[in-house]
Amino acid sequence: MQDNNQTNEHVYFLNQLYRDFLLPEILGDDNNAILYWAGKRIARHYALSSFDDLVEFFETAEFGTLTKVKERRSSITFELSGQNIVDRLNSDSKEFSIESGMIAEVVQKETDRSTESEITILDKEKKVQILARFG
Repeated sequence: MQDNNQTNEHVYFLNQLYRDFLLPEILGDDNNAILYWAGKRIARHYALSSFDDLVEFFETAEFGTLTKVKERRSSITFELSGQNIVDRLNSDSKEFSIESGMIAEVVQKETDRSTESEITILDKEKKVQILARFG
């Protein structure tokens, strides 16, 4: 169990290092927009084309547990949860643009409709909600 915890801490540290420090320094004011489009590109690169693909990728990348919480005619609401999310929110990391872009890309592939997504931080619940709207 110790090795797994050390691995998780290492992955968390690396994610925090690049996402919360390095990339914002390099990208400046364009950080969120560039990371959103990078997320879309990642989804295309890894040929993620379904919700199940996303769930597996998020688990592998330690992005958190992804669940679909509501589906409507023109949108789908997702939630990101788990210890990774709690730790990131507790450290004031509010950057979830990569995940948002990946979700938008996969929903667009599944629905064959142009899709954009937006992020809402649920501070009390220590979760992140991502709403994918398609036209």
